Amino acid sequence: MEQPGQQLVLVSQLQDYRQSPMAERTSSAVVAKPSTLSSSGWHRGPVLAPWPTREIVGDLSDDLHGRATAICVIPWGPDPLVNAWLRTRRAVSVTSGSVYPEADEPLLEPVVEAAMIELGQLVNHANSLTTGMDKAFAVHTLQKLHGAGYRWNVDHLCGWALANGFTGAEEDRLKTYATKVLQGSPFSPQPTDPHSPGAVERWRAQASQPPA
Repeated sequence: MEQPGQQLVLVSQLQDYRQSPMAERTSSAVVAKPSTLSSSGWHRGPVLAPWPTREIVGDLSDDLHGRATAICVIPWGPDPLVNAWLRTRRAVSVTSGSVYPEADEPLLEPVVEAAMIELGQLVNHANSLTTGMDKAFAVHTLQKLHGAGYRWNVDHLCGWALANGFTGAEEDRLKTYATKVLQGSPFSPQPTDPHSPGAVERWRAQASQPPA
């Protein structure tokens, strides 16, 4: 509430918020759910997100990009995606100043991360990984990694993606694709592979390079 700008409290359930001590302490803030945010009158300023859901983390990652001048989240329970997102963003505790636990430990194997970085550069993020070429790049990236013996935690993969330019809608599709590939489930129809030969070798080479 001490941050300049128009304060926003973004919640999944208004009743839970109204029954909490925060309601009185943030009474001058705009309060909205993801479904009512566009009509709430909020435009730009600091955002408080108590007990964030996957949907809210998605909104914080894309819809509020460039409009949220500061973000404070209050996690509730062991949500793997929220934890992965906070780790990747290297969130800092407002009470102790410490960096989020395990923030210095990688969420993804280096080759998987290199492949995801390239995927983020190849796709049009406005298409939510649903159009032909964007879906093909996503599916075949994951299939090539899987075929080469690489594995991933789906929540870690999606949390990393949300913290690195992928949108909430893309996270939803990415979760489906990543889970299907790990399970060996077929895609119908199977998209045509848009990658040039040697993609895995390229990702391995990128992963072996020292940090800039």
